Amino acid sequence: MPKVTHVTYNQGLPSKHLHLGNLVHDFQKPDTLEPYIEKSYTDIAEAPPAWAESRPLENFALTLGEDDEADDSEEEEGPRYRVAAAAKSVKLDIKDPVKFFNEVTLKSEDAKKWLASHLSAAEDLQPKPKPQIWMLTGLILMTHATWTRLSSKQKFTPGLPAPFDPTGVTAIRRSSVSEHVKPVFGYEESEDNKLVPGGAVIHETGKYPGTRGWAAQWELVDAHVLPADKGKGGNNELALHVPGQGAKIAAVDLKAGEYATNGDEGVVDDEEYWEKFLDVVEEYE
Repeated sequence: MPKVTHVTYNQGLPSKHLHLGNLVHDFQKPDTLEPYIEKSYTDIAEAPPAWAESRPLENFALTLGEDDEADDSEEEEGPRYRVAAAAKSVKLDIKDPVKFFNEVTLKSEDAKKWLASHLSAAEDLQPKPKPQIWMLTGLILMTHATWTRLSSKQKFTPGLPAPFDPTGVTAIRRSSVSEHVKPVFGYEESEDNKLVPGGAVIHETGKYPGTRGWAAQWELVDAHVLPADKGKGGNNELALHVPGQGAKIAAVDLKAGEYATNGDEGVVDDEEYWEKFLDVVEEYE
């Protein structure tokens, strides 16, 4: 089975918030906590730059996750899952994330300023745990996706394609109940549309108009904080500004292959901490 490297989103995310190379603290809600927005490739209608690749996915279905609200009385139909499907999807990837981080991110004054200010705030607010930083290195976008809740005795793995042939994907998409501008969910049960080829049973379905991100690949940015006199003068070293702690630097690197997963919770839910964190960031910028 292929390795799962993408975090999935049950309602998709507006594509305007998702650019390859973005830096975030919360990969579950990547448009919050003042992320760094990479602007070197924002229009997926254009050919990707040399550092990225784009691959169309026709009639594609993605497993979002298991449905934890399933009715135990219907276990004979198999576990319930959530699936997104679309006639046209696109998979975007940074070809070499480490090279991108070193040659694009660390050559951007805006990106270095974001990293330095956020790492400085993390040092200032110790002993609170330092928030992690993630870079967006892969993305699956779907246009006018159909969202479906279904039962199946087949094995579905969140973050991987749903195990349907093209006929099954088409059947899911045709079962959608609405073409309205806003997402509308429901299900008009009939024997003709309840079963999808492969034995899956549909329980609820609806549409999400527009282009949204349904899965994203986040790789960890590693930072080692050192006294300034311990630095080696590398291009990956950032000067920090932490009053009362002496001169410090942070050596930053991308830990290629260390991905966020669906089982991870993301950031600690501490509103007071994050308000203070962002206030300190603003002081250091």
